Amino acid sequence: MSEKEYGSYPQERKKGSPEWVAAAAARAEARAKGGEATESEAQDEAAPRAAGGKRKVAAVTGAAREKLEVQAERKGTRSSMARAGIEPGQWRKAGELDETGHIPAGAPVRPLGYDGEQFFFVDTRGQVFNTGGKAMGVERLQILFAGAEDFLCWAWPSYDKKGAIAGFKSEEVRRDLFAACRERGPWSMSDLVRGRGAWRTDDGRLLLHCGEYLWLDGKLRDTGEVGQHFYVRRPAGIVPWPHQVEDDNPAPELFRALRSWNFERGDVDCMIQLGWYGVAMMGAALDWRPSTFTVGDAGAGKSELMKLHKIVLGRSMVSTTNASEAGLYQLVGHDSVPIGIDELEGDDGIEQSQKIIKMARDAASGSVRIRGGADHKGVEFQARSSFAFSAINPPPIPPASMSRLAVLQLGPLKSRDGKVPQLKDPESVGPRLLRRVVDGWSRLPEIYEQYRAVLREAGHDNRGQSTFGTFLACGHLLLGDEGMDALGLPFETLDWWGEQLAADAVPELGDKRPAWLDCLHHILTTPIDNYNHGVKSTPAQVLEKLDLTLMEEAEARSILAAADLGLLPKGTLGQSFALAIPNQSKVLGRMLQDTPYGHRGGSGSWSWALRRGPEPVVVKGIVTGSRPDGAVKLDNRYSVAGQQRRCMFVSLSDYRNFERHSRA
Repeated sequence: MSEKEYGSYPQERKKGSPEWVAAAAARAEARAKGGEATESEAQDEAAPRAAGGKRKVAAVTGAAREKLEVQAERKGTRSSMARAGIEPGQWRKAGELDETGHIPAGAPVRPLGYDGEQFFFVDTRGQVFNTGGKAMGVERLQILFAGAEDFLCWAWPSYDKKGAIAGFKSEEVRRDLFAACRERGPWSMSDLVRGRGAWRTDDGRLLLHCGEYLWLDGKLRDTGEVGQHFYVRRPAGIVPWPHQVEDDNPAPELFRALRSWNFERGDVDCMIQLGWYGVAMMGAALDWRPSTFTVGDAGAGKSELMKLHKIVLGRSMVSTTNASEAGLYQLVGHDSVPIGIDELEGDDGIEQSQKIIKMARDAASGSVRIRGGADHKGVEFQARSSFAFSAINPPPIPPASMSRLAVLQLGPLKSRDGKVPQLKDPESVGPRLLRRVVDGWSRLPEIYEQYRAVLREAGHDNRGQSTFGTFLACGHLLLGDEGMDALGLPFETLDWWGEQLAADAVPELGDKRPAWLDCLHHILTTPIDNYNHGVKSTPAQVLEKLDLTLMEEAEARSILAAADLGLLPKGTLGQSFALAIPNQSKVLGRMLQDTPYGHRGGSGSWSWALRRGPEPVVVKGIVTGSRPDGAVKLDNRYSVAGQQRRCMFVSLSDYRNFERHSRA
């Protein structure tokens, strides 16, 4: 059936749209048969093939037909009920009421609910309309019913002196619309609105929000309410390929193209990068959304890699070279789309870069941020995107954020001319990969658990298993066993992947340590604000000189006192000296103020972090005797810088033993 037979609906073939996907699939079919086909011929004139053929034209044209059917349904909701014999203003008497009992059935505007004095509707464009604090006058009602203004005049007519319809009664419109929202009950945009990207329905099914349409249960449908959530209409993104992708799987070709880049870990990094495309496409449907950070010198191909991301993900990806955290939150809104940020350098505003990295950290688990709004009401923001960063000199990345990243180190491009291979039929790569995601969704949990098991054996904790396991499982899902076999990648047993990504070998986890150990490291390595022989020393340097008998105990105690640290005699705790670290100290707080544990006011969190240290490395008191009931009597007070202070105590000999065993 030709497009004309569906009526005069606009038929723009946007990249990634259902018509474009159908036409691209048919063109590929024609090329495979040795012929050429125009876009219209591919969509309108192709005939069904034999059942054993690689593709069926019914599947090729199916997506376009589904889109036209949805468009026709949208227009149908705007038809006048007068055609059904219901005169203007008589819908209530005729019993033609919607589920709320307050507005006409089939109205082009649907009530969603209320939140305080705000009322929410689905307008004629499929967007959420919030009354906010503004009056709902004639102009705003016309905006709400844009394109269906005649419905207002039919449902709530006003008449002139001659009895002809002259407009609509806005006060009656407001009354009925507000009553309908009240009937629907409380409603929240932050909890219940979803934008573009992949989501899980209430019963666990995979739902793809493709912008103008939803993909659910293998077919396109209109945006709107599914379960308890409302999927708002958004700009078009890519839609899945209209038939199953097997022999025409683009993932192996994409993997071979990635091998053109000089990744430090070779195929492992290629697999992680391929897996990131899967993570980017599955977005909010995943429990964990790790990100990547590509690092390399100029000429390593970072920008070319970012261009490849854009080719694969198309309009579904937000790409920028300069952004702020607030700008990204406002731009992405309720979407779950991948975000690519090139040139996130460490010298371009550390504070801004840290906020963006923190946003990626929160997005990995979907943490909710609450900020004050202009109307003095809290506003919730929730990012569910996976990020792809790149830089020559990345900003400092805290360990907590690093554990949610895979760092891809790039050397110079392998090709002498600095060019990378071009993908065949690049415009269809994204839709075909997305179809692989849709068809393999039910198998992903099993694949994921298999990779988590090998990573667990390789020494990874839960966070490492989640981050690298997600990348590897998504890459495996896109390639399939056949693709991995064709590329020479191990897939029958996965131990090789665990060996290549052993926890003690990956740079992403190189600086990761428990909070108590990280805190103690900062205390020992921060310079003391006191000159000794013209130089400032760290506590660790002072203690080393003391152990090597290059410094007297009295001198060491005096220097450490300048940092509000006490020195316990040898043998008090363990076989060597011990440190007394006050629970509160303005001096120590200032020393640590550039770390997560310090504060200029002296009430930093170092004592809470140290409390989690294991005995006998960290102890909460010194044994001073025993109680009548036989229990050990502990005292946590010690003289530091001439004052009795409540402290935590660190046995330096046990600390060194702990460090040696950790490195072994």
